[in-house]
Amino acid sequence: MSEKVIKLTKISALSIAINLTFTSIDYQVKAIPTTCGFQAILKAPGVKVYYKNRQSRKKEFITVIQITKAQIENLTGTVFSIPASKVSKKTLSQFWQDAVSKNTSTRKAKVVINGTFFSTKQNPTGIAFGLKARGNIVTYGYGIANEYPGEIRTFSFNPQAGFASIQPYSTEWFRRFPEVVGALDANANKAAAKYLPRTFVGVRDDNGDKLNETVIFYSSNYARQLDAQNALKCFNANNSAMLDGGGSTGIIVDGKPLIDTPRKIPHAIAVFEGR
Repeated sequence: MSEKVIKLTKISALSIAINLTFTSIDYQVKAIPTTCGFQAILKAPGVKVYYKNRQSRKKEFITVIQITKAQIENLTGTVFSIPASKVSKKTLSQFWQDAVSKNTSTRKAKVVINGTFFSTKQNPTGIAFGLKARGNIVTYGYGIANEYPGEIRTFSFNPQAGFASIQPYSTEWFRRFPEVVGALDANANKAAAKYLPRTFVGVRDDNGDKLNETVIFYSSNYARQLDAQNALKCFNANNSAMLDGGGSTGIIVDGKPLIDTPRKIPHAIAVFEGR
């Protein structure tokens, strides 16, 4: 083989290698979700919290949990009979202490977020759209028959198997999943265009196996429903739902209230680093 042919062969091989390298880099960049201006304020095994404040009065937080590496768990006040008609209320700070009491040598409480819809008129109170916690069906929900027809959803997760789902309401999900939280469709009109405290949840499939290994919570003290949906889309959520908001919205990170609420609530969601 002539020297000229050898040089051309080396150049061609180098070109192929460079192309393969850039193809690999392009794929990796596309696989990493954009954060749309959110800045990470907490990084722990399986848990990240992001913060954005575009206006002095507006706070937005995104909590991302890889539930194959971390855990989420439903926390409730005292449940009166199962299935229950009533659950006692607690402050979010009390729920934080409940979460800390569940720390072990391999997992540690990092975040507590307010949970599902309930009646503010009573204590103990009813749960509007259903709740199952730690394998026990608390209630199927008092509002299923006559509130938001066709727009009720469930956020269901299996902490041990490490996957989650958001789907139209059905009692079937209470049978299939150990943890179920009643929710509303992300487009259900809860004063949609008004700037209010809001809590949303989204799910994401990171490896294409059609199981959602990542859960994403949105918390804000001043947002429209569209803001919550757009933020979750920025983090590549493939489905989302609305949790309770207004005066119930709150988030505590590492013991510090980032959105504080004095309202007592019957249910919260704890996030633990590790498993």
